[in-house]
Amino acid sequence: MGHIGRNRPVNTVVTYYLDELNISYKIKHHAKPVFTSEDAARERGVRLSQIVKTILLSNKDGETVVAVLPGHKRLDLKKLKKLSKNKNLQFMDRESIEREIGFEVGAVAPVGNIFKGLAIFVDPSTFDEEFVDISSGDPKAGVELARDDLKELLEYATVAEITERE
Repeated sequence: MGHIGRNRPVNTVVTYYLDELNISYKIKHHAKPVFTSEDAARERGVRLSQIVKTILLSNKDGETVVAVLPGHKRLDLKKLKKLSKNKNLQFMDRESIEREIGFEVGAVAPVGNIFKGLAIFVDPSTFDEEFVDISSGDPKAGVELARDDLKELLEYATVAEITERE
């Protein structure tokens, strides 16, 4: 069951989803809204490698492809295009993300019913840390959960290398 950090609950589609599945998590409030992995790590007091970023892309037919990777890595678009068999992948713009996915940019979490049926690709290094931080669905708070729980939540995703070599 969800835990309340700093005594202030955050009720979003993400926290409701985690509560519904009885997954334990900790809310991490931000002093100010965050829109980058670096800012999220700083606000939550965690390593950048613990931040999980969710990048949304679409092809020319409007089909959404989701990339999930740790905050300290960069998406390799060529690898993702090849894996997803989509030559025309483009990063979704702010309006499309808000309209089609229902999340604010910077507050996209890789979990929830909205992602069922979408092509999701997760870099294996996302699971390197024992605890990871995803967005709460609100740019003013994050959610920390065990990597094994995130792995279970993403069981229908394709786990493959989608990041640039370091």
